[in-house]
Amino acid sequence: MKKKLAFLATFFCSTSFAQEPIRVLDIGVMGLASHDLFQWNGRTKTNEENGRFDLSTIFDYGNGERIRQGGNSKNSSNAAVFTVTQSLVSFYYGQKTSLLMSRRFTEEQAHEIARKATVTFFISMVKESYQRFSGKSLPEVANSGSVSDEEQAVMRALHDILPGKITVNRGLASQTFEVTDYKTAMTFLSPTELNQEVKFFDGKYDVEYLNVTVPGPRGPITINLQEADQQFVEGQTGFNFSIMLGELGRYGNQTRQSTQSLVEFTSFGYHLENLFSKGLCKQNPDGTENKWVVPGIACE
Repeated sequence: MKKKLAFLATFFCSTSFAQEPIRVLDIGVMGLASHDLFQWNGRTKTNEENGRFDLSTIFDYGNGERIRQGGNSKNSSNAAVFTVTQSLVSFYYGQKTSLLMSRRFTEEQAHEIARKATVTFFISMVKESYQRFSGKSLPEVANSGSVSDEEQAVMRALHDILPGKITVNRGLASQTFEVTDYKTAMTFLSPTELNQEVKFFDGKYDVEYLNVTVPGPRGPITINLQEADQQFVEGQTGFNFSIMLGELGRYGNQTRQSTQSLVEFTSFGYHLENLFSKGLCKQNPDGTENKWVVPGIACE
């Protein structure tokens, strides 16, 4: 675990990624970021998250009693998100243990310092993954608003990038790993596995996501992620899902020849930028201060 955590720190802190392709690691980071910004309640049609990058999806879920498990069970929904989540959990406990061993901090103080350090580490990961996903730097000014349905819809459309299969190395052999298999979702990926490139935006969901088996209260159930995303997008917003995917396909086709970012090229990309600017705000939507969000960026 320590070697893998060190890899993440090195990967995100020492290299420029202006022209880098999207990697499996980015799938995990952006997936966890979306979970930290919103948790959709289909019954009440409300967002149950606070729309801020404070890792509440890990630290506050279940009244803070599921930190070791990664908080929200969605953070174990696939191997990429699971790996990033558990790396952050390991980082947090490493920080907290060191503080407690110094005998200079109480349990509460150690938790607060360690959580803030973990959020800071997470934001550095988000910064680089966002750049590779969008082709643009993370916003420099934060937004104090609440996450909108349109912003959630854009993240749904970006499921286009999700790989149905990746390659894993077990023993001396490389194997094909189906990302949608819930039985292996809690697989910790190696640095090499995290570093592999994924197919760029093409306006199509990988076939594995059209027939996903997930655990249900009465046994496994099957869902079509594309249909579920379309239902949300067209039920909660004025977007046409097919048009959004078409724009992503055209963006993917031209991106190697153009300097335009996804934010600039697509008609809906600005919502992605707005979403992440809200995540960076130290002020909650209700006006209270969020003590966990990394300071240093102006919030308007």
